[in-house]
Amino acid sequence: MDPAVRTVFRYFENFFFRAFNFSGRATPLEYWCVMPLIWIAIFALLPGDAAEFWSFLLVQQVPPLNPLYYDSILIFVLTIIPRLSLTVRRLHDSGKSGKWAKLPFIAIFSGITLALGIGSALLTSSIAGNEAVLGFAVLGAIVMGSAESAWDGIFAAAAAANAMGWDVIWATLSDMTGSMPKPQLGEGAGNLAQSVKSDPGIGIPAILVMTLMVCTPVVSALLHLMFMLAPTKQEADSLGGLLDPAPMRKTGGPSASGNKRHDPLQSYACLFERNPEQVAALKVKQKQELKDLYRTRVLGQG
Repeated sequence: MDPAVRTVFRYFENFFFRAFNFSGRATPLEYWCVMPLIWIAIFALLPGDAAEFWSFLLVQQVPPLNPLYYDSILIFVLTIIPRLSLTVRRLHDSGKSGKWAKLPFIAIFSGITLALGIGSALLTSSIAGNEAVLGFAVLGAIVMGSAESAWDGIFAAAAAANAMGWDVIWATLSDMTGSMPKPQLGEGAGNLAQSVKSDPGIGIPAILVMTLMVCTPVVSALLHLMFMLAPTKQEADSLGGLLDPAPMRKTGGPSASGNKRHDPLQSYACLFERNPEQVAALKVKQKQELKDLYRTRVLGQG
């Protein structure tokens, strides 16, 4: 087998069999050989799961609600801990604390919060200026009032969408969004500046909160990417040698510098040392004991 292929297989072996090891190291090559392939597998299975979910709706059957039924979600859940431990080991290898492994979660949740905030603002503005959108929103709220009517409404919507075709649906959505009032950035910035001048106690915190909401997902994602791309940081052990940057398995052998680990019991070895005369006498005594044992047990002599 090609050495490069063996290396990749070894990296995947570490990924699964060291899933609960949060104290080791992982080189940049190990991280980037494994993590992109895991995410590619998840996103490759996602369209098939979505198509299967959609097929249940078209035949008016409630699709399986167990998330683990779908392959993409199953792989995502099964690899959560291995992915987290690999990230922590990569951080250790770059000289960073494992606490920085929270950055992807911060980026995702802050991004979702920002998207929900922008979406709610756009929805509010569209409802205020478009009676059709308001009617769809009221109808959706009525249909989703109970679980049974909710599934009936979902089945009807799926059948209508399948009959219309996605091209017609996207064209309709584009017409609906085209009639929305366009955000006036200049006017909004002017109003914000005016509010800061009139009441700094409210305007300045509002600017800080908005800046934090917008910058947090981007900064967190960039920091995480930078840490994962950081090169291996060599560190000296207690004996002055360089630690192995990414040991595959723990061994009891010598370290990377060729020096063995310090044994604290070696300090007491001098208490049990014997001089040459004592060693010679001990050997003579042991030989005599063996002869006596042979004479007694084998020859049967008293």
